[in-house]
Order: sequence, then C-alpha cells, then structure tokens
Amino acid sequence: MMFFALLSIFLLTASAEYCYNDVESACSTNPKNGGLILNCNAQYGAIEPLQADLQSFVNANIETSFEFLLMSTHFGNYEASREGFKGLYRKLSDQSWEDAINLIKYIAKRGGRMDLNQLPRFKKSVKESKILELTELNSLAKALDSEKQLASEALRLHAQAQHHTKQDADIAHYIEEHFTESLSERVRNLAGHSNDLKNLLDDRDPSVSVFLFDEYLKNTL
Repeated sequence: MMFFALLSIFLLTASAEYCYNDVESACSTNPKNGGLILNCNAQYGAIEPLQADLQSFVNANIETSFEFLLMSTHFGNYEASREGFKGLYRKLSDQSWEDAINLIKYIAKRGGRMDLNQLPRFKKSVKESKILELTELNSLAKALDSEKQLASEALRLHAQAQHHTKQDADIAHYIEEHFTESLSERVRNLAGHSNDLKNLLDDRDPSVSVFLFDEYLKNTL
C-alpha cells in the first residue's frame, strides 16, 4: 500500500516538472519541438486566462492618465488659470500612469506579456470626450466617473481571480493591495470635491466660489 502511495506521488511530481521535461527533451539526441523549452517560464495559476483582462486594465489606466493630463493642461492655460484644478488632475494622471506601469511589471513577473492593443472593457461616450468644453464642476464629475469605472473594473478582476477554477490568490492580493484601496480613496475625495463645489456655487457668487475652491485645492495638494 505504501509502495503505491509513493509511486502515485512520484508520478504526480514527474508530470508537474514540465520545464524539466522540456530541458531533458531538448538535450536528448532527438530533441522535440526544435529543442525549445516552452514550459520554462514564470506562468502558474490563472495568469494565462486572466492575462487579457489585466492587459485591458493597463490600457484603461493609460487612457485615463492621458485624459487627466489633458484636463490638467486645459485648466492650467492662461485663460482658465486654475492652478488647483491643474494640480489635482496632474496628480490623478500620474497615479493612473504609475498604476499602469506597476501592473505591466506584475504581468511580466508572472510570466505574461503586455499587449497595448487590448482595449479597455469600458468605453467612453462622445460627450465624455469633450474635455476642452468642461467647466470646473463638470470636470470633477467626469473625473469621479472615470475613477469609479477603474474601481469597478478592479473589483471585477479581484472577484475573477478569487472565483476562477484555479483560484489565483496572488493576483487577487495584488489587485486588492495596489488598486482597490487607492481607487476607493480617490473616488471618495472626488465625490467630496464635487459636492463641496456644488454647495459653494449655490451659496455664493459663482466666480468667487470657483476661485476660493481652486485656492483650496492648490493649498491642499
């Protein structure tokens, strides 16, 4: 009985050593697959089936980063001259860009590769793309919607990694640690900014309210 148990363990171990088998085959007198060692990579768990979704999330962050950068430029020109809004959107742009770079590194760490042609899962409407026509309050609303989309996608990826047949806890932990907490904080801050500015516009002269709120943003960034 003990013999069969040990034999089963040996067979399972041998069948799992795919890289070893590739190397052994490549070094034999009759190498298979042209001598390639295809299985000698860092892939394991659910990285392969989830790779496309992770790539899409990278591109979503890159797209959002450029949108925030354009919004920052819009409010930082000599006509608008809103240094607070300029700084806020530049900070958000840098955060999304950094998130994208970190996720690309994680995909590579898990043995995957980046595909910049993998489009984001959510699409922007034509109305949302008119960044240069946004007022200060409209821009906060657009920024809030963009961060909510990223946050929702992060939650979806987290759930997929947890409930996948291979249950990749490492991907779920990475998304939770690097995205969900950070994005929830950004969503909360932008929701607060939107409501605060709306209340100021109701109680004061609009031009004075926007000026004061912009000064507040500039001093708190």
